[in-house]
Amino acid sequence: MENQRKKVQTMLNQQPMQKNIRVRKQTKSSNYITTEDCHQDYIVLDFETTGMRAGADKIICVLAIQYINHLEVDRFETLVNPQRHIPLEVTQRTGLSDAEIGSAPIMEEVLGDLVTFIGELPIVIHDSSFEMGFLESLHDFSEVRLPKYTVVDTTKLARKIASQLEDVEKMKRLAFLLGTKQESLSGISDCRATADIYKYCCEVSSEAIES
Repeated sequence: MENQRKKVQTMLNQQPMQKNIRVRKQTKSSNYITTEDCHQDYIVLDFETTGMRAGADKIICVLAIQYINHLEVDRFETLVNPQRHIPLEVTQRTGLSDAEIGSAPIMEEVLGDLVTFIGELPIVIHDSSFEMGFLESLHDFSEVRLPKYTVVDTTKLARKIASQLEDVEKMKRLAFLLGTKQESLSGISDCRATADIYKYCCEVSSEAIES
């Protein structure tokens, strides 16, 4: 059991390939709150960017999937023109090139529709500091005011669940879902993997409360 727990904790401590220590962390001035609560209705959010530095680097793709009762019901997806060159390593990882996004809208034209799509639903993200750092950086150049979002970080939630689990099969299942997340190659599969982790953690948490 402890070997499985250590495996899960190791996976949770590994940064996704596109992220590193330069990602901006949540601060006291951040306009969102993080929670480990379980919701049946939520938005899973994912960005592709030109780099890791929120504010300095730019978003090149936005994907948001709406879940109602943990079921995928709607999707918001768009390429974004960062008005700058996309580095080769980003093109190799995402498949997005300067030519492909040249006619895409800029982020100022996308943000209002994204805010409308999210509405008042909580946002679920795996390692939330990356996406929320970029989202909050949009305050610097957009007239759209962001609501004070509620954000669930599935990294933190899964870490909490892993520390409490005593069932080896449930721990193996959590490890499998985290592995699927790490191996996802597209924004859609990445978001769906995040949703699967969230749903499973909520199910395990609910079972613990009922018992």
